[in-house]
Amino acid sequence: MARGFNKPRNQFITLRQGYLEALFTYNRFKGMGTLNDVDVTERYKNVNENFDVYTHASYILEVITRALEDDIAEPGYYRLLKKAFKLLDEGNSTYGVTSLVLVKMLPAYGGQLNLGSCAVCGRNDYKKYSHYSFKYHNVLCCDCLTDDTLERAIPVSNRVLYFALYLQLVRLDDINSVKLSNETGRQLLKFIEVIYDEYSGVYFRSKKMIDPQ
Repeated sequence: MARGFNKPRNQFITLRQGYLEALFTYNRFKGMGTLNDVDVTERYKNVNENFDVYTHASYILEVITRALEDDIAEPGYYRLLKKAFKLLDEGNSTYGVTSLVLVKMLPAYGGQLNLGSCAVCGRNDYKKYSHYSFKYHNVLCCDCLTDDTLERAIPVSNRVLYFALYLQLVRLDDINSVKLSNETGRQLLKFIEVIYDEYSGVYFRSKKMIDPQ
């Protein structure tokens, strides 16, 4: 609880100014605690001043927070959120950063990406990948396309599949930037959202603010 939070000159007015990272100091003896002090450590100026970036940040926040369980700490989720907001604030591809979060969070929603090799022939040459199959739950290369293998398969560019695999495997500490063209970024996000629709069935309300078409 923050006493006087709605007063115009209260000391916690900064909490009503968009997304930020802060250290909260509060007292808690029994029941609800009382907020005493807020030390802002990061204001994410670009995120809060750019509507497009802000909508992606909202989407990312919803994806991560909805996977949380009560009273269970998830430091990995926090690191992912902090990395994503930092990348957004530094002007990286909004679609690329959002895709990164969705890929990293997919296992938390019961899904798994299999992009390492063709489901039929086992070839791991991403340049030949052309489809993702919900029948085989894997990628298909252009040499293995038949009426049978194309059942429940969707066309996806090899470039998009390559970036999806990269985002899945890369360590957060190794990511310094995410640079994608708007077209590639939109296609990547659209593909990953199709994966979510198929494997998790979860609908994120913030998604409607972003159109990856």
